[in-house]
Amino acid sequence: MSNPNLAEVMNNGGPATVSDKITLLPGYEPDLSAATFCLKEEDHTLGNSLSARVEFCGYSVPHPSEAKIHLRVQMYDNASAMDAVRDALDNLDRLFETIGQAYEANLEAGNYERFTEPQLDHAALEKMAKVGKERRAKEEAEKAAARRAAAADAAGRPM
Repeated sequence: MSNPNLAEVMNNGGPATVSDKITLLPGYEPDLSAATFCLKEEDHTLGNSLSARVEFCGYSVPHPSEAKIHLRVQMYDNASAMDAVRDALDNLDRLFETIGQAYEANLEAGNYERFTEPQLDHAALEKMAKVGKERRAKEEAEKAAARRAAAADAAGRPM
């Protein structure tokens, strides 16, 4: 037997998108005051959005490669966990709508900081590389001359 979907539990034949997205896992109370939901394509954002009416809320990600969370909700005074989840979804929907409207308004008004990628001065970089190579060649030549002088000096001394 498969887990009931949200529409089956609510007995209202809800939209297919809801029933495909939310599944009720075994172990829920008949009055839905405590229930564990499986929410597909969701993550920590939804898992942290429930209200103060909730006595206990916990969520887990069953496996990192699965795009779903298990959300356990337990309510005070036998209130409906289903209502709490629905309210959380409505609140998030309004929040994201408000953020989207503010973003679009600021974008249209040009009220945002522009970032210009710094341009590299390739000629200056090539010059710096050339100077560095010349300095390194000079230092190596000086070291080699010092080694030859030390070897010549040591060759003239008796052992």
